[in-house]
Amino acid sequence: MGIFGGNALSQVQEAEIVGRPQVEEDEITVRIKVTDANNRPVLNLNPSNFELIVDGEVTPFDPQAWKKPGEATPPPAWGIILLDFSGSMTQPDSSGVTKLDGAVEAIREFTSILEDRAGNTQLAIVPFGVGGQSCPNGDKPVNDETLNKFFAASDFNLQNFLDNLIDETPCASTNIYEPLLSAVRFLNNREDPRFYLEDEALGPDPRLFIILLSDGFHNAPATDKDQAFDQLSELIQINPNITIHTLGYGLTPEELGEKFNLGRAATFTDVTSGKVPAEEFVDKDDLARIASLTGGIAEFSGDAREIANNLQTFLDALLGEYEITYEAVGDRGEPHTVEVEVGDQNNAVISNAERYRNSDFGRTVSRSARVKILSLTLLGMLVGGVAPFWLWAQDLKKNL
Repeated sequence: MGIFGGNALSQVQEAEIVGRPQVEEDEITVRIKVTDANNRPVLNLNPSNFELIVDGEVTPFDPQAWKKPGEATPPPAWGIILLDFSGSMTQPDSSGVTKLDGAVEAIREFTSILEDRAGNTQLAIVPFGVGGQSCPNGDKPVNDETLNKFFAASDFNLQNFLDNLIDETPCASTNIYEPLLSAVRFLNNREDPRFYLEDEALGPDPRLFIILLSDGFHNAPATDKDQAFDQLSELIQINPNITIHTLGYGLTPEELGEKFNLGRAATFTDVTSGKVPAEEFVDKDDLARIASLTGGIAEFSGDAREIANNLQTFLDALLGEYEITYEAVGDRGEPHTVEVEVGDQNNAVISNAERYRNSDFGRTVSRSARVKILSLTLLGMLVGGVAPFWLWAQDLKKNL
């Protein structure tokens, strides 16, 4: 979950203006994501914690034009949940339910909250796994066809899809990187107007995210895994707009070490030596380094209830942005730069700088001026139109 409470400011580690500033007539809107040292959103700030800097100058803004997460209208988003469909997902978690049941119910809760908070989000649930001799029908390919099955959070077909997953029996082995590479390539398609807008006037680019939920480890040799990680890193550098969150479902290395009396945290070597069963080991470190590529969040739990909470954290990271709207300053058509400083005298961080141009079309009247003009116009109509008619009516009554 996001950071709440009185110590929120002390948790602020980074501030980022997300996406392009939006220009609409005389108003500029920026969205700011504020995170702690673990990339989790800091959600309980107020307008006084923000300072707007335009072209190097502190620029005041109306606190009424500041929105906290939950109030700001979230931009469109396209998300892919990669769901491990290996045989170990049939095993019970620490709460007693099978991991598949726990994962699917957590995803249901995630979509329910998503429907309430971000209805303009499309979600694809993509199971992955590699079949074999002992699992001839267990292959779950991840390709353009399986990735392109998006549902709105409110679509009943999404719930039907999850129902069908529950009825299956996972038995595949785990290959983490091929599904990830396929998903990143799919979202990297800049020819797809769903993911990339050609004209910035159409609004902010949609948010693109991947959630990898796995209860195992990459079964390929270590050299192949490292090569695949390097490929993933290169793809992310091409498009840094994609965020990957990872969710490990199982006992932590420390919990495994205690369970199997190792006297220390379990490692992959304990799996190869037979000290820890392969179906119980989750590569926590690998999941963490995958998430770190994009500034995503790496969570880990062996309990279905916590898995649902972890998905809520990812949702907060997606939607946990503040919004500031301010009146345009400077000349029309000229480039301007905006930054945001977040914090107080004890702890303050400054965001990245983003450039924008005010509208090139003739200067419009500001919102506050428009309100004044409308008020004066109505008053003039009242005084100049209604009042004389009323006086004339009163005069007629006297002469009757």
